[in-house]
Amino acid sequence: MKKILHVVFISSTLALGIFLGIWQIRPPAMSETSPAFKQMMNNIERLAQRPRVSGSDEIEVVRAKIIAEIKALGLVPIIHKAEFSHAEAVAAHVRLLGRSYVLPARFFRGERLHLQNILVKLQAPNAERGIMFVSHYDSWFNSPGAADAMLGVCAMLEAMRAHVNNENLANSLYFLFTEGEEFGALGALAFVEAHPELKEKIDMVINLEARGTSGGVIVFETSPEAYSVLRLFKRITARPIGFSVAQAIYDRMHVRTDFTFFKEHGYRGINLVILEGAEHYHRPSDTIENLNRATAWQYLSIVLALADYAADNSLEELRAPSRRAVFFPFLPGNLVLLSFALAYLLCAAACLLAFVYIAFQYKKQRLKISVSIVLLMTLAALSIISAIFLHSGSYLFWLPLLVMSVCMFLKKWSAAFRIVQMFTGITVLLLWVPLVYLVLVMIAAG
Repeated sequence: MKKILHVVFISSTLALGIFLGIWQIRPPAMSETSPAFKQMMNNIERLAQRPRVSGSDEIEVVRAKIIAEIKALGLVPIIHKAEFSHAEAVAAHVRLLGRSYVLPARFFRGERLHLQNILVKLQAPNAERGIMFVSHYDSWFNSPGAADAMLGVCAMLEAMRAHVNNENLANSLYFLFTEGEEFGALGALAFVEAHPELKEKIDMVINLEARGTSGGVIVFETSPEAYSVLRLFKRITARPIGFSVAQAIYDRMHVRTDFTFFKEHGYRGINLVILEGAEHYHRPSDTIENLNRATAWQYLSIVLALADYAADNSLEELRAPSRRAVFFPFLPGNLVLLSFALAYLLCAAACLLAFVYIAFQYKKQRLKISVSIVLLMTLAALSIISAIFLHSGSYLFWLPLLVMSVCMFLKKWSAAFRIVQMFTGITVLLLWVPLVYLVLVMIAAG
């Protein structure tokens, strides 16, 4: 009977932890009746029918439609033109990805690649400063790019539509539609270098990307000192999801986006992405039919929430000195946000508690080499190593160590021990399952 209860206990812990771990990266329930959502989906369907490669005829058609949509709102788009030779484009790509890449010469008309970024500004009556949304309207060579990144483009159009007649904007809203992201983010590079004056006007950059077509919208990259930006994001979005450790994973993937150049030039901000449904990324199947509607709704709701907040509130908190941050989801709808200093402190506390327990057991001559003791020592060692070499992901070790150490101290109280033991198992699963799941999804998609 005791063995059966033990199996039930372990099975329940695993099932609950895995379920909650996956659930916490799911998009929230969507609003089917939202006019903005319907308009966004109609625009995606209209604009993401065929591949839109920079230098192609299709990109010119789509660019004209986006400009027409902007003008229909009574706004004046600012066209920023840039051009690159084949050699310059390859050099920029190498700079971005750290490796050479073959760029098809057929798109370099007259041996030059011609790009056009589109900037729209909703001017606040008494403020030049504000936030900037960025997304690219070009796509991969064989992909219509409904998610990558026409979803971001059309979400920006709806945020623009929501505030086009707002005469009381507290801050200016900037919308940048870039071209050439698939050619090494050349459009973003040219824009940032051509407009250094914007650095002092933009308090937050929100880059809208996609490497899949479903799942939750995730913060997977930030500027170095992004604590204040993330605190605002956490406060005003309905279901914030993000992993600070994703930055380390992302850096090793040799993949970059428009956000790279904004970050290099000192802008604060966040990079949003969709990762599930990666089997459609850069493929002909990246269509509106394969775009998950709940995911699309979450993308739109995030963009609208950020635009609404900037339209109605002071952004002084974004202008103050900030700190580096450690962040991760813990239970559905909750994003844990810690400063580096606090994360270091908690890591030290977890290790100290573990060492105190081991020393206490040794002093009482009750120390036995068991699975629990080996696991405790292993977690302590990994916590210290990760705090030194991978601080953004050290929470993956010190948080389980912390709850496990508490669990060991409660061992003599059977009921409390079992509760904390279950919480320890669930904590490990909540931290690790989403990351492992997302990495496996991307590996499986190739």
